[in-house]
Amino acid sequence: MNCDGINLVKKSLAINQLQAFMCVVAFLLIVPRAVFADGPVIEMNNMPPPQIALFYPEGSISVGTKVTIKVIIPKRWHINANIAADEFLKPSTIEIAAKGLTFDAPLWPPALKEYSDALELENLIFKDTLQILISVKSISLGYDSTTTNVTFGYQACSNFICLAPNQVRATVGNKALGEEQDKSLLPSKKKSTEPLALLLLFAFLGGLVLNLMPCVLPVLSLKLFSLIKHSRESKKHLFALGLALTTGVLISFWVLAALIVIVRMGGGNAGWGMQFQSIGFIAFMVAILFTFATSLFGAFEVWLPSKTLTQMDKATHKDGIPGAFFTGILLVLLSTPCSAPFLGTAMGFAFGASIPLLFLFFTVAALGLSFPYILVSVFPKALKVFPKPGAWMQKLQKLMGLLLLGTAAWLLWIAFGVTGEKGMTSILILGISCGISGAILGKLAPPHKPFYREIIAAVMLIVVNVCLWLYVVEPRIHDDLTQKAKATEIQALDKEGWYRYSPELMKYFEAEGRTVFVDVTASWCLTCKANEAAVLARDTVDNLFEHYNVAKVKADWTTQNKDISDLLVLLGRSGVPVYAVFPRSNFENPIVLPEILTVDAIEGVLK
Repeated sequence: MNCDGINLVKKSLAINQLQAFMCVVAFLLIVPRAVFADGPVIEMNNMPPPQIALFYPEGSISVGTKVTIKVIIPKRWHINANIAADEFLKPSTIEIAAKGLTFDAPLWPPALKEYSDALELENLIFKDTLQILISVKSISLGYDSTTTNVTFGYQACSNFICLAPNQVRATVGNKALGEEQDKSLLPSKKKSTEPLALLLLFAFLGGLVLNLMPCVLPVLSLKLFSLIKHSRESKKHLFALGLALTTGVLISFWVLAALIVIVRMGGGNAGWGMQFQSIGFIAFMVAILFTFATSLFGAFEVWLPSKTLTQMDKATHKDGIPGAFFTGILLVLLSTPCSAPFLGTAMGFAFGASIPLLFLFFTVAALGLSFPYILVSVFPKALKVFPKPGAWMQKLQKLMGLLLLGTAAWLLWIAFGVTGEKGMTSILILGISCGISGAILGKLAPPHKPFYREIIAAVMLIVVNVCLWLYVVEPRIHDDLTQKAKATEIQALDKEGWYRYSPELMKYFEAEGRTVFVDVTASWCLTCKANEAAVLARDTVDNLFEHYNVAKVKADWTTQNKDISDLLVLLGRSGVPVYAVFPRSNFENPIVLPEILTVDAIEGVLK
C-alpha cells in the first residue's frame, strides 16, 4: 500500500472514532431523558424559584400592622438563613416597599442547623415553608397598601451543590388592609410590691446564704482555720479579727455598689456577678488562688490570709488582721457569681433604686455574708468544738490548699466555657506561673532575710507574670473570644433544642402566639448548672414543654450582653439564674420562677 492509501485509512479511522464518540455523547444526553421522562426529575443544577405570597390581615391598617410574607421552598432544596454560616455563603434578605408606608426590620423565624456534606460545615438554613413578619412603622397621607411589593433574596443549596444568589418578587395578594397592634417585646419593669423592711431582710438572708455557695466554701474553711489557730487567744483579739473580715466584706460591697452607680450613670446596665463576665477578672482570680495555694503548701510566707506570722504582721504587731481583711475581700469576689435565694428579689429592687438605697441594700447583704464570722468572734466558745491547735493543723492547711486549687479548677472550667480550650490552657499556664513565682519568692526571700529582698523579688516576679499576661495569654484569649463570638452569632439553635435569645426572636414567638420559657444563665453560675442538671435536663420537663408547645429560649449572660441585661432589668432581677415563662395568652406579663427551680414550679405555671 502506498503512502496515499495509508493516509486515507488513517483519516477513515479518525472519522469513525469521532462518530463513535458523538454517538456516546448523544446516548448520554438523550437516553436518560427518555428513560426518566415520566418519573421524578432531580434538578442538579437549578432550583425552581420559591413560591412567595404577601398578605395583610383583615381590617383597617395602622402603625404596628404586621405584613406576612409566606415563602415555600421546593422539596429536596433549602436556602441559607438570614444569618450566613460562612463568609462565602449569602444570607437570605427581604426588602419591602409601599406608597406612603414605611416598615420595621423583618422578624425572621428561627433558623435550622443542618450539616452540609458538600460544604463540610454546619449551616443555618430554611426549608419547606417559612413566614416572615414585618410591622408597619409609619403611615403618610395618601398611602396605598395595594402597591406593597417585596423582593426576596436567597441562595439555594441542595445536599450536593450551592447555586448563585437569586431573587424573587411578589406584590400584595390581599387588598384587605389590616389592624393588629404591635405589642412590645417585654413587659414594663416589674416593681416590687414587698415592704422595704422585708426586702432588706431578704438582702440579709441572701448574704447569709452566700456562705453556702460551693465557690465560697474553701475561703470559709480558711477563715475557720484561722479562727481555730487563734481560739486560745483573748476575746478582744478574736473580735478584732472578725471586725477586720467584716470591714473587708463591707468595703468590697461598697466598691461594687460604686461601680454599679458609675455604670448606671454611663447609661449601661450593671448586674450581680458582673465581674465574672470579664475573662481578665477570671484570669486574675486563678492567678491569686494558685499563689494562695502555693503559700498554704508551705512554699513561701507573705501577707496572705492563710498565714498569721508574716513580715507585715511582725512589722505592725497586728497578728492576722491584714489576713482577715483580705479574706473578706476574697469572700466577696468569689461569692457573687450567682444569685442566692432571697438575694435575687432584694437586689432586683436595689439595682433600680436610688443611690442611697442601693448602698443600704449592699451594706445589709455584706453584714449577712459576714454574720457567721461575727458570731464566732463575739462567742468564741463555739470554737471549742474543734480540737486544740497542733500538728493536725499542718495537714489541714495543705487540705485547704487543695480546696483553693479546686476553686481555681472551677474558674478554669468557666474560662473553658467562655474562651475554649486554648484560652483555658493559657490561663492555666498563667496560674502555674504565679504558683512557681511564689515558690521562687520563698527561696529568694525567706522570713529571716532582710525585708527589702522580699519587696525586690516580689516586684520582679509580678512584672514577669504581668508580661506573660500582656504578651502571651491575653492575645491568645482575644483571638479565641473573637472566633467564639462569630460562632455563637450564627448558632440559633443548640443540640438540646434551645433557641439563642434575641429580642427579635421573642417578637416572633409572640406574633406566633407561642408560650416561651426563658432560661437566663451563665457558665460561671453554679446554681444555674445545678438547676440545669437536676431539672431542665430531665425528660419530664422536655415532655411538659412538648405537651404545651413551649419554645425553649436560653439567654447566656456569661459575657456582657446588653439585650440580656435589659431583659434582667425588665424582669426585675439583677443576676442569674432567672427563669421566666411568657404565656401566649398574656405575653406582656411573664411569670418569674424561683431561683431554686423545680419540675412542679414549671408545671404549675404552664397549667
